[in-house]
Amino acid sequence: MIYGGGHQQGLRSGTLNVPGIVGLGEACRLRGLEMETDEKAIAILRDQLQNHLQTGIPDLLVNGDLNNRLSGNLHISIPDISNTAIIARLRHQIAISTGAACSSGVVAPSHVLQAMNLSEHIIEGALRIGIGKFTTQQEIEIASSLISSAVNQITINY
Repeated sequence: MIYGGGHQQGLRSGTLNVPGIVGLGEACRLRGLEMETDEKAIAILRDQLQNHLQTGIPDLLVNGDLNNRLSGNLHISIPDISNTAIIARLRHQIAISTGAACSSGVVAPSHVLQAMNLSEHIIEGALRIGIGKFTTQQEIEIASSLISSAVNQITINY
């Protein structure tokens, strides 16, 4: 891809970005110091969001293993409701998606959810919600309220 000198035994040309490499190493070291605490706090927020949503949306399903999952990821399905209808109602209020960023622009159902043998009516109602280090308790409450309201409005219109 890059032509020129024979650095890295001919694999690439150009001089290594030593300050960038050192900076990345230091960033990883600093992240390691706080990651365990952060991940526990993020998991608590994720679980609170999940509980709020399950209270507000009785048919809600949580996709995946409840014990072995990423702290900052809540993947849910609302059977028989189109995820695009939910996103259309919420797109200017919160950031949620129908799947992973690596699948953006793909119109086909999620191959991961299909591999989990979920039925089509569950896959069509799937949403992925990300929670991060800087997500607040107030944002969790607002998001759960907005999502529950959107689902209830759609249900009433069906």
